[in-house]
Amino acid sequence: MNKNILTKGLLVLVVITLSAALLTGCTLFSRTVTVKLSGTTEALAKTYSIYVDDETTSEGTLTGDETLEITGLSIGKHTFKAESTNYSGEKKAVITGLWSITVTIPVEAD
Repeated sequence: MNKNILTKGLLVLVVITLSAALLTGCTLFSRTVTVKLSGTTEALAKTYSIYVDDETTSEGTLTGDETLEITGLSIGKHTFKAESTNYSGEKKAVITGLWSITVTIPVEAD
């Protein structure tokens, strides 16, 4: 009988924990990506707008060795683009697992 009560108590604890995580906005299927740039000194001196998956709205801007965190991306394949005047770059990445990843976009003259 004690084993049955312990099992039920553990099950209730797991259900409450998962419910709390989902209700606070934490999802099991979205991840964080840190975006960086690489390229020549001249290319990194430009300011780039960062786009994900052909969206028309920029996720933010980057210059030089700065980083940009993009949250809420779904697990799967994504395309990250950096665009500036006369310079651009693109990198495809697959988001998997429970940890965030870093995507480095190589930028060069158009």
